[in-house]
Amino acid sequence: MAAIRQIQAKYDAREDRLLLRIGTEAIDAPGIWLTRRYVELLLKALKQFADADPDVGGLAVPSDREEVKAWKAQKILDQANFETPFAAEQEQTEAHVSHPLAFKLTYKIKDEQLHLTLLPQLGEGINLVVNQEIAVSLTAILLSAAGKANWRLAEDKDPLGTHNLRVVN
Repeated sequence: MAAIRQIQAKYDAREDRLLLRIGTEAIDAPGIWLTRRYVELLLKALKQFADADPDVGGLAVPSDREEVKAWKAQKILDQANFETPFAAEQEQTEAHVSHPLAFKLTYKIKDEQLHLTLLPQLGEGINLVVNQEIAVSLTAILLSAAGKANWRLAEDKDPLGTHNLRVVN
């Protein structure tokens, strides 16, 4: 499986959807449209994975678990690079590319990794295997794009906005 190079979530007001694109070492960035409902499901899976972190799950007090999760996420986001433009952006324009609509989400947590499969109703989907660092970044990217959509998700706070980072998407 190819390593993830870049992740982009971009809100399209005309579609009222997010376009999630994953750039890897091996292939061009495949894209898939995400509805608000689907993003909520994806964020729930990412939250379950964050809660499954051994450093978090072993704590008895819920407030302690949340503090450790927040501290680890902050540390990861401080080291992440959100400044580099998405590489595939120069290679293709959105007007010439059609992306499938995400229809089904399957996931499992195994060996401290989250295995995600984002499937359209017909055709090929996107398979991702992510560690905690990528999961935190993916969560932040999705929440930032959903914030631009004004979707008011359960986790309404944009984690990237607190860092004064500029997300290029």
